[in-house]
Amino acid sequence: MLEVPGGKFWVGSEPDDGFAGDESPRFLTELPKLCMDETEVTVAAYATCVERGTCKAPARQGFLCNFGRAARTEHPINCVTWADADGYCRARGARLPSEIELEYVARGGAAYLEYPWGDDAPDGHTCWKRGGTCAVKSFPAGAFGLYDVSGNVWEWGADWYGAYPWPPETGYSRVYRGGSFSRRFDKWMHTRLRNRQAPDAAGAHLGFRCALTLGSCPFGEEQPGRCRHGVLERACPKDKTFNGVRCVLSGEPRCRDGWVERPGHGCVLATPEDPEVEDLQASAKNVTRSRSPEFDADCRHNSRDRPNAFRYVGGSHAARNLVSRRSGCKNRDVGVGWNSTCCP
Repeated sequence: MLEVPGGKFWVGSEPDDGFAGDESPRFLTELPKLCMDETEVTVAAYATCVERGTCKAPARQGFLCNFGRAARTEHPINCVTWADADGYCRARGARLPSEIELEYVARGGAAYLEYPWGDDAPDGHTCWKRGGTCAVKSFPAGAFGLYDVSGNVWEWGADWYGAYPWPPETGYSRVYRGGSFSRRFDKWMHTRLRNRQAPDAAGAHLGFRCALTLGSCPFGEEQPGRCRHGVLERACPKDKTFNGVRCVLSGEPRCRDGWVERPGHGCVLATPEDPEVEDLQASAKNVTRSRSPEFDADCRHNSRDRPNAFRYVGGSHAARNLVSRRSGCKNRDVGVGWNSTCCP
């Protein structure tokens, strides 16, 4: 591992930068000093954990999956689920990096680099436009002396995916960052790009690295060894100001009616402990969702920070509202037994 200094850092992109809508609003946070793996976790390192009986061998096996292939021991481990990655880091006494930590090391902290190596286009700087992974350290190190922060394999992050600036408490997808060997366009390598996948999914494109907290947490601990997320400032519309959790008009409360403030997560839907809420939670277990891209254009036009359309079905109307809000979505249309939503 290498030591990475902490500090204050603006996360994300401006809406008019031309990148994905889920990269805004920009917000200011602060990170402690931390340690980050110099490279993505290799096949050899992961295999040692499997041999000890502490980690599981990747369930998915395919030509592009690296585990068990003698010629790829120094390639990044891939084809692992989020739980596989999390379990490996825990076995080392470490953890998966937060989404913001992955952006911080990619941008060189407050240097705000376009790519981990600087502003040059990716050719010659990273493993991309290829039919498979590269051995780690095949290309020069980037910011903070770390290798392959963009390129080679995407990297799982600790957080659930949701709308900026607050990570949701739960969700359907975990964040991953960094681009992979198969990408062909510069936009897939830039340092603000967000991506996500169901935590039980795995693919040749996806690996990870581990982190450790060294300094004290600026906003307190979320759990032992993991700092709580915090927002010092965020970009707001011209008629609103940031009140510490959200953008509001003068005189508005910190959270809107029916929502409560949760440290590290902003305003979340209130769930008082009573029988009605217990019934709602039970109903929420029957809610499923699927993509409905035919409505993406409508979401992009009317909900710029939630450009992806999803359809929620099952459970009660209140349960569908609860589940979709926890993923940062808002309703665009509702009917009998379904909600059409716009999501990050």
